[in-house]
Amino acid sequence: MTTTDPPPVRPQDLDRAVEALEAVEDRAPLAALARDVLSGQAEGRALFAGAKLAQKKAEERSVTSKSAETGAGNLLSILERGAKAPLERALVAAFAVAGLEDALAEGSDEKSIVFRFVKHADWLEVSGDYCVYPLVDRLLSDERAELVWAELAQRVVDEAAGRDGDRPEVRARNAARLTALAGSSSASAKKALRGVVGTSALDEATRTLASTLAGDGADESAAVGVTVTGALGPAPSRGAAQVVRWITGWAILVWIARALGYLLGLRSRAELRLARGQLEVRTHLSMFGRTVREAEETWKLEALDGASRRVRYPSLHLVVGALALSAGILFGSLVLFDGVRSGELVLVLAAAGIVIAGAGLDLLLVVLLPARRGHVVMDLAGRSRRPLRLTSVPIEQADTFLRALRQASSKPG
Repeated sequence: MTTTDPPPVRPQDLDRAVEALEAVEDRAPLAALARDVLSGQAEGRALFAGAKLAQKKAEERSVTSKSAETGAGNLLSILERGAKAPLERALVAAFAVAGLEDALAEGSDEKSIVFRFVKHADWLEVSGDYCVYPLVDRLLSDERAELVWAELAQRVVDEAAGRDGDRPEVRARNAARLTALAGSSSASAKKALRGVVGTSALDEATRTLASTLAGDGADESAAVGVTVTGALGPAPSRGAAQVVRWITGWAILVWIARALGYLLGLRSRAELRLARGQLEVRTHLSMFGRTVREAEETWKLEALDGASRRVRYPSLHLVVGALALSAGILFGSLVLFDGVRSGELVLVLAAAGIVIAGAGLDLLLVVLLPARRGHVVMDLAGRSRRPLRLTSVPIEQADTFLRALRQASSKPG
């Protein structure tokens, strides 16, 4: 047993369907009927809505077989048996889109109506062989078409940034949505597509497709000349080394030295620029606004071990744990004062105090201040090079740079 895909809806079918729609004098009941039936079909995930549903909705909208006659066929008969031919599917879709225009014109909840329409149109486009989105610009006013395109772009972002964003079915839906946005000639659709491209939360595959459809995905210059700047922070260390810094008191000495330097007007910044096949690193040290030292070096992309940005408060759980442990040592020692030999209590309290001070300084100066709202810490590691850390980097700038770096690193040669 073999199955064949139904013939696709072609532009000439859409033209004939729109002509048939415009030729109907009282189209509002038919438009509402088509919208109701297609919505029910999409909700039920059914290839055909069924005669009972079509007849029920026809009664509610006062549509008869006679009033359902159009220049491209009887709309009610098509809905009862299911649209099969390309022209029939185009006709039903045209009336359904016209029904959306009428519903929005009534002044009810526009957001809810558009949300449901896009949800149903997604399924009808991917699984129902209908052609809905190409009719949006032709049958909706500019303001209402903009609502549809904005909602369609938002659904791309919502699903691509979600937990299941990399699943094949999600990417298939997003590919259909992005194609619909790119296929529209309206400025609002182009704007919505550019909004998708500029969203930092997208997975790379979706962002690349969106960028390509927007006209810049294949342009090598999109991944060249991207820069990121920030304050030069202390080189990142692993969790075990971090705890050792706290226990030994080294963290306190380092931060005292950094505080003195800050009071003396010392400022250290770095700029990373992605050039062709390499990464340019420029550092700048100044005192009271006057340049003390500048340096520039080049990192080969193939020599990079990793680049990442850290979310706000990335080490908070480790710092809080260390503080809780130190507080337990401190106050537990006081309670067990009688059980501790003379002199040992001083050592225990001193050790706990050192850990509290070191962890507290790290919490304040490494975690809280550099990663204030809207900013992140970005780490860069390379072979045979000391790790580099930039703090107070705007989150959008960091995401743009990391995407461009990944794109450049993945290119052959």
